Amino acid sequence: MSLTINEWQRVNLHRWAERGVDGFSASQSLPLSIFSRLLADVPDADSLVADASVVVDVRAFFAPASPGASRGPLWLSIKAETAVPLTCQRCLKPVAVPLLADQAIRFVATEAQAAAEDEDAEEDVLAFTPELDVLALIEDELIMSVPIVALHDSCEPEGYTEGEAPVADRPNPFAVLAQLKKDR
Repeated sequence: MSLTINEWQRVNLHRWAERGVDGFSASQSLPLSIFSRLLADVPDADSLVADASVVVDVRAFFAPASPGASRGPLWLSIKAETAVPLTCQRCLKPVAVPLLADQAIRFVATEAQAAAEDEDAEEDVLAFTPELDVLALIEDELIMSVPIVALHDSCEPEGYTEGEAPVADRPNPFAVLAQLKKDR
């Protein structure tokens, strides 16, 4: 099933989760260019990501109900994969950095409950809202998966010349002072 960008931004998770026995799931390729916050620090992003995409898999479902409850908690599973062009901090040239966001989110009734449960939970815990911007949530997860330092697997630092004498082979500038001390 393919959703429009507008449909990704205004999702009623309850309706998604109620669509079937296993809830709702969708897989889609979205243009990387729509993730403006993710690309904010990418130099010349318009030309570098023109054809790039983000492969997104989402699933909304209700977990099994606990005894005495009519329905279990609402969950949203997000998986998104892409590659963004960043600047290698070693050679200062572009490097395609693969990003993977894989997150499970459990929804609770209130912000206070979410804050209390989020500290101890392995999954993210958010307060339920009737309409959710899933696209923004996906972008948030991708932003959090960007590495602090982008590097090629192997490259040389800018200005480095192969065959340059190692620092240890250079004469010690304090050797003259040592000689003066010996002469006394």
